[in-house]
Amino acid sequence: MEIKRSYLWSWVGQRISAIIIAVVLPIHIIAIPFSDKKISFSFVSERLSHAEWLIIDILLLSACIYHGLNGIYSISIDFNPSKKIAKGLLFFFWVFGIILSIYGILVLWRFIR
Repeated sequence: MEIKRSYLWSWVGQRISAIIIAVVLPIHIIAIPFSDKKISFSFVSERLSHAEWLIIDILLLSACIYHGLNGIYSISIDFNPSKKIAKGLLFFFWVFGIILSIYGILVLWRFIR
Protein backbone atom coordinates (compact mmCIF):
# COMPACT_ATOMS: atom_id res chain seq x y z
CA MET A 1 0.00 0.00 0.00
CA GLU A 2 1.50 3.27 -1.10
CA ILE A 3 0.68 6.43 0.83
CA LYS A 4 1.16 9.71 -0.97
CA ARG A 5 3.36 12.21 0.85
CA SER A 6 0.73 14.94 0.65
CA TYR A 7 -1.82 12.75 2.42
CA LEU A 8 0.74 11.75 5.05
CA TRP A 9 1.56 15.38 5.88
CA SER A 10 -2.13 16.23 5.89
CA TRP A 11 -2.72 13.42 8.39
CA VAL A 12 0.21 14.51 10.56
CA GLY A 13 -0.93 18.15 10.43
CA GLN A 14 -4.44 17.11 11.46
CA ARG A 15 -3.08 15.29 14.51
CA ILE A 16 -0.73 18.13 15.49
CA SER A 17 -3.49 20.73 15.17
CA ALA A 18 -5.81 18.51 17.26
CA ILE A 19 -3.18 18.31 20.03
CA ILE A 20 -2.68 22.10 19.94
CA ILE A 21 -6.45 22.64 20.16
CA ALA A 22 -6.79 20.10 22.99
CA VAL A 23 -4.06 21.84 25.02
CA VAL A 24 -4.72 25.51 24.25
CA LEU A 25 -8.54 25.61 24.15
CA PRO A 26 -8.99 24.73 27.85
CA ILE A 27 -6.45 27.41 28.74
CA HIS A 28 -8.36 29.91 26.63
CA ILE A 29 -11.74 28.95 28.12
CA ILE A 30 -10.78 28.43 31.77
CA ALA A 31 -8.72 31.61 32.16
CA ILE A 32 -11.70 33.97 31.85
CA PRO A 33 -13.93 32.60 34.65
CA PHE A 34 -11.03 32.69 37.10
CA SER A 35 -10.34 36.38 36.44
CA ASP A 36 -13.34 37.80 38.41
CA LYS A 37 -13.97 40.34 35.64
CA LYS A 38 -16.80 40.73 33.16
CA ILE A 39 -15.91 40.14 29.53
CA SER A 40 -15.64 43.51 27.84
CA PHE A 41 -13.59 45.20 25.18
CA SER A 42 -11.24 46.65 27.81
CA PHE A 43 -10.82 43.25 29.51
CA VAL A 44 -9.98 41.51 26.23
CA SER A 45 -7.72 44.38 25.21
CA GLU A 46 -5.89 44.19 28.53
CA ARG A 47 -5.49 40.44 28.25
CA LEU A 48 -4.21 40.61 24.67
CA SER A 49 -1.69 43.29 25.61
CA HIS A 50 0.33 40.46 27.17
CA ALA A 51 2.40 38.65 24.54
CA GLU A 52 1.68 35.17 25.91
CA TRP A 53 -2.10 35.61 25.53
CA LEU A 54 -1.69 37.00 22.03
CA ILE A 55 0.48 34.02 21.07
CA ILE A 56 -2.02 31.57 22.62
CA ASP A 57 -4.93 33.15 20.75
CA ILE A 58 -3.09 33.28 17.41
CA LEU A 59 -1.94 29.68 17.86
CA LEU A 60 -5.50 28.57 18.67
CA LEU A 61 -6.90 30.52 15.73
CA SER A 62 -4.38 29.03 13.29
CA ALA A 63 -4.81 25.48 14.59
CA CYS A 64 -8.63 25.69 14.39
CA ILE A 65 -8.57 27.08 10.85
CA TYR A 66 -6.10 24.43 9.66
CA HIS A 67 -7.91 21.60 11.46
CA GLY A 68 -11.33 22.59 10.15
CA LEU A 69 -10.38 23.25 6.55
CA ASN A 70 -8.12 20.20 6.36
CA GLY A 71 -10.97 18.09 7.72
CA ILE A 72 -13.38 19.42 5.09
CA TYR A 73 -10.76 18.78 2.38
CA SER A 74 -10.21 15.22 3.64
CA ILE A 75 -13.94 14.54 3.58
CA SER A 76 -14.20 15.91 0.03
CA ILE A 77 -11.29 13.68 -1.09
CA ASP A 78 -13.21 10.63 0.22
CA PHE A 79 -15.67 11.20 -2.65
CA ASN A 80 -12.85 10.53 -5.18
CA PRO A 81 -13.01 13.71 -7.26
CA SER A 82 -10.86 14.04 -10.36
CA LYS A 83 -7.28 15.23 -9.88
CA LYS A 84 -8.17 18.62 -11.32
CA ILE A 85 -11.03 19.13 -8.86
CA ALA A 86 -8.93 17.85 -5.95
CA LYS A 87 -6.14 20.32 -6.77
CA GLY A 88 -8.70 23.11 -7.16
CA LEU A 89 -10.20 22.30 -3.76
CA LEU A 90 -6.76 22.18 -2.17
CA PHE A 91 -5.85 25.55 -3.67
CA PHE A 92 -9.19 27.05 -2.57
CA PHE A 93 -8.85 25.77 1.01
CA TRP A 94 -5.26 27.04 1.32
CA VAL A 95 -6.15 30.50 -0.01
CA PHE A 96 -9.31 30.64 2.11
CA GLY A 97 -7.34 29.51 5.19
CA ILE A 98 -4.67 32.16 4.65
CA ILE A 99 -7.34 34.85 4.22
CA LEU A 100 -9.15 33.69 7.38
CA SER A 101 -5.87 33.64 9.33
CA ILE A 102 -4.90 37.13 8.24
CA TYR A 103 -8.37 38.46 9.02
CA GLY A 104 -8.38 36.76 12.44
CA ILE A 105 -4.95 38.11 13.34
CA LEU A 106 -6.03 41.61 12.27
CA VAL A 107 -9.10 41.33 14.49
CA LEU A 108 -6.95 40.21 17.45
CA TRP A 109 -4.53 43.04 16.70
CA ARG A 110 -7.38 45.59 17.02
CA PHE A 111 -7.74 44.69 20.70
CA ILE A 112 -4.17 45.72 21.44
CA ARG A 113 -3.92 49.31 22.64
